[in-house]
Amino acid sequence: MQRILALATVTASAVAPGMATGQAAEFGVPQATEVAQPPHAMGPSAPIAASETDFGVEGASDRRDPTKLALARALDERMTVWRSPHGRRVYVRSCRQAPGIQGGCRARIVALVQLLVDVGRERGVDPFLLAAMALRESGLNPYALGGAGERGIVQLHPRGVGSHVRFVRSESYRRGCRRRADSCQREVVDAGARLLARAMHSCDSVVEALGAYNGGECRETEYGHRVLEERAGLVRLAKAAPLETAHLVD
Repeated sequence: MQRILALATVTASAVAPGMATGQAAEFGVPQATEVAQPPHAMGPSAPIAASETDFGVEGASDRRDPTKLALARALDERMTVWRSPHGRRVYVRSCRQAPGIQGGCRARIVALVQLLVDVGRERGVDPFLLAAMALRESGLNPYALGGAGERGIVQLHPRGVGSHVRFVRSESYRRGCRRRADSCQREVVDAGARLLARAMHSCDSVVEALGAYNGGECRETEYGHRVLEERAGLVRLAKAAPLETAHLVD
C-alpha cells in the first residue's frame, strides 16, 4: 500500500511540494476556496477585514495567505471562552495570562499560526493537523508541563525528540522565552512535525501515524481520533468565522 505522506492542507497555497491533494479525500478536507479566500477573490469592492490586517504580522504576503488567515480565525474562536455583544473576547486562562507579551493572547495566536503554517509546509504536514495536535497536547499553551516532563505546545518528551530541543531541556531558556510572542516554539513544532512526518511515511493511515506520534507504534488509537476530531472542528470554525470579525486586537 502506498504510504501516506501527509494530509492535504485546506487551501491550495498550503500544499507542500510533493504532497498529493488527493489524500484529502480520506478526511473530507475542503476544497481550496471553501475555507478562506484572499481579498482579491472577493471582488474589487470588498474591504480588507480587520482579521486580515491584524493577523498578517509579517507583511503583505502573509495578509494574503488564505491558510494563515483561516487558521488564525479558527484558533481565535477556539481559544475564546466568552465574547460580549460588542465583540470583546475573553480567552482561556493560560493564554490571557501570557506574561510580558505585548498584545497578549492575540499576539500569541498570530505568532503560533505563523510557525504552524510555515513549519507544516516545510515538513509536508497539514498545518491544521499540527494545530489540532497542539490543542490536544497542551491547549496551545507553550508552558504546559506533561506528567513525564513533556514540554511545548506539542509536548515533546525530554528523553525522546525533546532531548535535543533547547526549550525542553533548559529552564533558564524557557524563562527568556516568556517575553516572546511565539515563546520560542518553532524548534518545538519543527521537532514534532518531523516526528509526525516520519510516522506518516511508516504507517498506513493518518490516524495510525498519530498513534505512533503519541505511543511509538503505528496503530489506531483514541488519541488519533481525538486529534482528527479537533482538526475537523478547526476547519468548521475557519469556514464559519466571518471575515469581518470585530476588532481582533481588543
